[in-house]
Amino acid sequence: MNQSMTATLKYATISYKKMWVIAKLIRGKKATDVLDMLEFLPKKWADIVRKVVNSAVSNAVNNAWKNKDSLYIETVEVGRGPKLKRIRFVARARIHGYVKHRSFVKVVLVSK
Repeated sequence: MNQSMTATLKYATISYKKMWVIAKLIRGKKATDVLDMLEFLPKKWADIVRKVVNSAVSNAVNNAWKNKDSLYIETVEVGRGPKLKRIRFVARARIHGYVKHRSFVKVVLVSK
């Protein structure tokens, strides 16, 4: 497969479990339909994935000279990123720990 028909986002500031929901939703659909759908979803992950899909479409159009209307999403790979450990100060001079999750997203397009 041509390397220019992919786009990767590393260290997205959202949990991979939340990103997995959208990956199942858009896999196998037409790229222009996916961009229209994600533009109006009121979730943080929708905006993040829309930017990645838009980048993959731009890579295919500019680098591989593909038609924008003939692009379909072949795979969307979502993986775990590194965790960021943080602390929060609470009453009685104590601290509570929490974790900020990161994720990786890779979108692969195919021309049909």
